[in-house]
Amino acid sequence: MVGIIAFVGYTFLPWVVLGLFVYYVARPINRRIGRRIGSGNRSAALTLLFIIVPIVLLIGVFLSAALGQFAAFATSEDSRQLLAQSPVNVGSIPDDPYQLIDTAATTLSDLSVQSMLTEAQVVLGAAASGIFMMFLSLLLGFFLLVEDRRLSRWGKKQILGNDAISIDYLEAVDRGLNSVFFGYTLTIFVIMILTAIIYNVFNFFAPGNLLIPATILLAVTTGLFTLVPLVGRSIIYLGIAALLALGAIRSNPTLVWYPLVFFVFMTLAFDNVVRTYIRPYLSGKMFHLSLVMFAYLLGPALFGWYGIFLGPLLMVVVVQFFQVVVPHLRDEEPSTPLDIGQTTFQDTDEDLDDSLKGGETA
Repeated sequence: MVGIIAFVGYTFLPWVVLGLFVYYVARPINRRIGRRIGSGNRSAALTLLFIIVPIVLLIGVFLSAALGQFAAFATSEDSRQLLAQSPVNVGSIPDDPYQLIDTAATTLSDLSVQSMLTEAQVVLGAAASGIFMMFLSLLLGFFLLVEDRRLSRWGKKQILGNDAISIDYLEAVDRGLNSVFFGYTLTIFVIMILTAIIYNVFNFFAPGNLLIPATILLAVTTGLFTLVPLVGRSIIYLGIAALLALGAIRSNPTLVWYPLVFFVFMTLAFDNVVRTYIRPYLSGKMFHLSLVMFAYLLGPALFGWYGIFLGPLLMVVVVQFFQVVVPHLRDEEPSTPLDIGQTTFQDTDEDLDDSLKGGETA
C-alpha cells in the first residue's frame, strides 16, 4: 500500500508539491474567512479565488506586455519580410471555393507547413496537459483546505497512535512549511507593492524625461526575482539604472547622477529594509535565512521548475528531523535555532484570532 502511494506521489510529484504549496499559502486566509462565514467548502472556494485572482491579474500584465510587443512587431518591416517568405502566397488567395480547396490542400502538403502543424500540436498538447495538472493541484489544495483538520485527527488516531516523537515531528514540519511557504509568498507581494510605489515616486521627481517605463510590470518582475538566487532583485535595479543612464547620455549627460542615485537607493536602502525587516517579519524566524536561500538555490537546480517548492519542503523536513527527532533519540529536549513562539506566522488551537499569522497544526 505504501509502495502504491509512493509510486503515485512520485509520478505526480511536481503537481503534488504545487498543491501543497497552494494549501499552505491559502490556509491562513481560509482560517480567517472560515471564522466569518463558517469553515468548509465556501471558505475554501473563496480562499482559492483570493489566490487565483492575483495570479490571473499577474498573468494578464505579462500577456498585455507580450501583446503590445507582438503588435509592434506585426506593424514592423520584419513582419512583412517574414510574411513574404511564408509558404502561403497571401497576395494571391483565390476567391473560387474549388481553387481555395486546392490551394489549402497544396499548402497542407508542404513539409514546412506540416512541421509547423506538428509543433503546434505538441505545444497545444503540452499546454492542455499543464492546465489539467494545474487544475489537479488546485483541487488537491482545495481538498486539504476542507479536510485538513479531519485528516489530522484521523492520522493521529489511526496511524500515529501514541507515537509522541512522530506527532511532534510532523507538527514541527507543518509549522515550518507554513512559515516558509506563506511567509515568503506574502513577502513577494509586499515587495511588488512597495517597488511599484517607489518606481512611480522616482518618476514623479524624475529630471527631464528620465522615466521608468512600465512601472507596474517592473514591480511584478522585481517581486518574482526575489526568488532568483544570487542576483535576485539587483539585476532588475541594474537594468532600470542602465536604461535611465542611456537616456541621460542621449539627452543630457549631466543627469547621469539620477540613475546612480536610483541604483544606490534600491540596492542599499530598500534591499536592507527588505532583508532586515520585511523578510524576517513576514517569513518568520523558524529557519536561518541562509538555509532558506540554499533551499531556493539548490531546489530548481536539482529538480527543475518545481524545485522552487520542493527545495524548501525538503529543507523543512530535514531541519526539523535534526531539531525534533534526533534530540528525542538522545533523550534530550528538542532544540530550535530560535524560539518557535517568536515565529510570526504561527497558529494554535487556543488562538485562532491571529489565524492570518499562521495555520493550525494540520
